[in-house]
Amino acid sequence: MPNYEAWNSAIVKYFTAGVPLGNAVFLSVDGDALDEIAFEFLDITAGTLDTAADFVTAVRDSCVQPCGKLDLQRFRGQDDGIPGGVGFLALLVLSANRMQDDNVANDLNYFLRLREILGIDPEQSRPEGLPTGAEEPLWLAWNRYLALKGFLPTAERGEGPQKFLRYIISQTILRECDKDYLLDVLRTNHVPPNLDCDQIGFRLARCHLNRRHLRDGIHHPDPTRKWEFYSAAHRLYESEEAWNAADAAPRRATGDRARTIEAGLYREESLFGSATHYLFPRQPSRSRAAVLDVSRFPNEAPVRLEVLRPGFFVPPWEQEPFCDAPVEFPISGGASIRCVRFPNRDFWLLTVDPENPQGAWATWKRYVDLGERFMVLCRPGEFDAEMQRFKEAELLAWEERVVRTNWVEYHGCMVLSYEWGAFIPNVGCRTLADALTPRSLAGVSLLGGLRDPNQNAWIEGCLPFLKVYGFDSQFEVRITSSDDREVFHDEVSQQEEQSLPDLSADQYMISVGSHNSIHASRMFRIIGWDQVQAHQHPEPITNASPQSTAGLALRGPLIVNAEPTH
Repeated sequence: MPNYEAWNSAIVKYFTAGVPLGNAVFLSVDGDALDEIAFEFLDITAGTLDTAADFVTAVRDSCVQPCGKLDLQRFRGQDDGIPGGVGFLALLVLSANRMQDDNVANDLNYFLRLREILGIDPEQSRPEGLPTGAEEPLWLAWNRYLALKGFLPTAERGEGPQKFLRYIISQTILRECDKDYLLDVLRTNHVPPNLDCDQIGFRLARCHLNRRHLRDGIHHPDPTRKWEFYSAAHRLYESEEAWNAADAAPRRATGDRARTIEAGLYREESLFGSATHYLFPRQPSRSRAAVLDVSRFPNEAPVRLEVLRPGFFVPPWEQEPFCDAPVEFPISGGASIRCVRFPNRDFWLLTVDPENPQGAWATWKRYVDLGERFMVLCRPGEFDAEMQRFKEAELLAWEERVVRTNWVEYHGCMVLSYEWGAFIPNVGCRTLADALTPRSLAGVSLLGGLRDPNQNAWIEGCLPFLKVYGFDSQFEVRITSSDDREVFHDEVSQQEEQSLPDLSADQYMISVGSHNSIHASRMFRIIGWDQVQAHQHPEPITNASPQSTAGLALRGPLIVNAEPTH
C-alpha cells in the first residue's frame, strides 16, 4: 500500500500532467480521480485495491494521533520540492465531494463529513488540532508551488463565516451526488457519442439543471472555472461504458478507462499567404507521459507524437478543418490511450500562439478572452449567415472575410459588446453564439517584454506592458506581490498600454475592476536572469507575417547588424 508521501507526490503529478503553462489547476479530488492516480502514477492495477480507502488510511496514519487530535506539523515542509500538505488538502476536497446536500456547504455539515472520513470524534465541530485557519498555510504553499511552475492557482479565500471553507469549495467541481444526475441529463437530452469537450459544455449550458452546484458551475462568470466543469463533464461522458445502450443503467468506468486524445486545428501560412491546416492533438491531461504512435491510414507507418510544449503535441499531418463525422486515428504505446479523435465541428475559433505573438494561429485555448483578436472558421450556409447577423447587431467585428472551397474564414475578429443576452441566435447556431459571448466586463493582457516561455514568466528589467480591455472607459488596476503588498494602484484607460513599475523577482496578482467590483484578474511572475531555464521542447518559430523573414522558419533568436550611428 502506498504511504502518504507516495500519494502526495502522485496527486501533484496527476493534476499538473499535460496542463499548458498559464492554465488553471483545480485540486478536484474525488473517487474517480483517486482510481486514476493509483493506476497512472502509483502503478496499481485497477480493481485490486480500494484506492479511496487506502488514500484515507495513508492520510489518517500520517496526521491523526492516537488521542484523535490532528497534527499538521509534518505537512509544513516539502518532499522533493513538492509541498508536503497537498495530500491532506486533497482529503479535505474529497470530503466536500462526498457531501450529498445540494445546498451551500457550511462548517457544521462539512466538518461532520470530514470527521467521519478521518474516523475521529463526531461530536466536535472542527477536529481538534485543526483550529480555524490552520489549513490556510498549506493552501498558500500549494498556490505558490503552482505559480512557480507556471500554472494559475485557483484555491481562494472567502469572506465572512466561509473565509477558510472557501478554499475547499473553490476546488470542488463534480461531486459524487452530481455525477449520476449529470449522466441522466445527458441521456435525457439524447447526447450522441464522440463529442469533444467544447461540444459537451455548450450542450450542457442549454440544458435545464436542477442542481444548484452544477448550474452555478456550468454558467460561472469565470471562464477558467466554467471550462473546468466542462472538462469534468466530458471526462464523465467519456467514462460511460454503455453509452449507446438505451436501456442500460449508467455505469462509470474508472482507473484503466480507455481515453481519447482531443485534436484541434493548427494553421500555418506560406510566404504568399496560402494557409495549410494540420491536426493539432492536445497532450492528454492527468495522464503519465508515454511514447505514443498514431496511425493515419492502416497501411502507413505510424507517426511518433512528439511534445511541442506542455499541453500540445507537434502537428503530425495536414487536416481539412471540417469533416462529415468524427475521425479516429488509432494510438499504440499508451496503456490507457485509445485514439486521437478529430471532431465533427461546425466552427473553429483560432487564437494566436500565447508564447509567440508572431506565431501560428491554432486551437491554443478553450475560450477567447475579452479584447483578444481571433479567427473564425465556419461552415458555409447558416453559420456564415449568423456571423453576418452578429456584425449587423454590432456584437462582433472582423477585418476580412475569405471564402474557401468548403468553409468561410473571418480574420481579425473582436467582440464589441457585452449585451449578447438580448440577441436571439438561430437554433442551429446557438453553440457559436455561446462560444463568442463574453464572460466578463474586462480582460487584461501583458504585451512585449522578455519572457521565459518555459516558466510562463518575464525576466527582471525586461517587463511587459499592461493593457486592459473592457466596455468601460476607465478601470481601476491594482497589482499586489506574493505577500499581498500593493506595488501599483491607478486608474487605467481601456486599450492603452500601461508601463509597469520596476518590479523585482516575485509573483504578482493583477486585479481589474470598476464600481467596487473585480471584473478580471491575472497572475504573472518576474524572475531573475539566474533563474532562466533552457526550454525542454525548443520549436521552430513560425512567423505570422512570413514576408518579414522571406518565408523562413526561425529557431532561436535572430541576430542582425545594427545600423552605424553618426
